[in-house]
Amino acid sequence: MKIHLAALAPVVVVSTLTSIAALALSTSHPLLGILLETLLIGGSICLTLIWVIPLGKAWGKTIQKRWTLMRTWLHRPKHRKKASDNTIVSVAQLERLYRNIQRLGLALYGMTPEMENARRTHFQLLGETFPPLVLPPQNAILYAEFASLIKTLTHFGFPSLESVRLQQKDLAFIRQWGSDLEVQLQQQQQHAFEQQAALDMALTAVTQQHKMLGETWALAQHHCGYQQIQGALCLLETMVNDNRCQWDLAQTYVQALQSDIETLVKQCEQAIV
Repeated sequence: MKIHLAALAPVVVVSTLTSIAALALSTSHPLLGILLETLLIGGSICLTLIWVIPLGKAWGKTIQKRWTLMRTWLHRPKHRKKASDNTIVSVAQLERLYRNIQRLGLALYGMTPEMENARRTHFQLLGETFPPLVLPPQNAILYAEFASLIKTLTHFGFPSLESVRLQQKDLAFIRQWGSDLEVQLQQQQQHAFEQQAALDMALTAVTQQHKMLGETWALAQHHCGYQQIQGALCLLETMVNDNRCQWDLAQTYVQALQSDIETLVKQCEQAIV
């Protein structure tokens, strides 16, 4: 409810005129002056009530609203504050991170922690020094990136975990780095597995061709080319099984041996004719 000053102007004018009349009649007509003063007091009281009551209601609503907001703020539930990016990582988290990094490093060598422990135990029982692990050639690029990751960890203070001060945002970055490397390694291993399977099939096919050549043409078994192919096949199978020959190079050798077998077949056919 709002009260405008323009609406109260007539009331103020009447009250002023009544006050002047009361003062003028107070000497000649005392009773009439008292009556006018009484009316003036009553009008002032009414005017005061007209102002105060709405104003008091407005103030009361405002005070009640402020008090309600204050009570809501005071009694709101205390939520646990989330860890910010600047929170220091605990030692337990650092230990888990370092174990995962070590596992990734062994995976690049085609090893697992269990295999590495067994290898070390074996050489300890023999009283010999641990021979270094041999990195597969196909993992050379990934290992270079892994070495950069290790260099970053060393910068933070690894492997002295008690002295490492790593923030959550740095932990998330390193975890993602290691996860990306692990995904790349898995993809490369899958590709290598497919290549190995294709190479094994090619070797098996060439071996069968060589065997059929000796069974079909008895003359071929005494040919020097036949014996050279047989020796090359044995050597290539050994190198492939020991991972001492890259897939593309071994595939080239297989194709060359297959071509030699086809040439020997033609020579045997011409010799009979």
